[in-house]
Amino acid sequence: MADEEVAALPAEQKKEHGRLFQLVIIALLMGAEGVGVFFLAKTLDVNPDIALAVEGQSGGVSMGEEGPDDLLEVELAECRPINNMSGKLIAYSIKVSALVSSADFERAETAARAKRARIHDRVNFVIRSAELKHLNEPGLETIKRRLKHEIDQVLDEEGLIKAVIIPEMLQ
Repeated sequence: MADEEVAALPAEQKKEHGRLFQLVIIALLMGAEGVGVFFLAKTLDVNPDIALAVEGQSGGVSMGEEGPDDLLEVELAECRPINNMSGKLIAYSIKVSALVSSADFERAETAARAKRARIHDRVNFVIRSAELKHLNEPGLETIKRRLKHEIDQVLDEEGLIKAVIIPEMLQ
């Protein structure tokens, strides 16, 4: 009986050695596949600026049908809201302007002057109620989108403002 156990031992070791060899081969193939996919993705990578230029859009502000020369800036607000949504009290100094078409410039400027207090209130509301991650976005896309929505409601004209820009925002 002891002789049978000794004779069976090398067969089990051979089986175990075969399984280990298969696992090593599979791991090497998976690693090679990962490296291949990485290099393939790098060679086929398209620069995002080029992709946006091909689609006819700029990096952060959607210009619509007008070119950048057809848009004029209207200053909307300059205020100092305080945000404590993160548990810390953070004071901001912010300037908000809007891009409007040259045909609507006078109407937008008059409306902004007439409703300045309401616009300041909405800017303060957006900053006070914003989450810290939105206030720390590099392009402030979420804040700009919320400000555009709120200002459109104050001015009662949906298409008047093409885009909101924030030329200055300090903590």
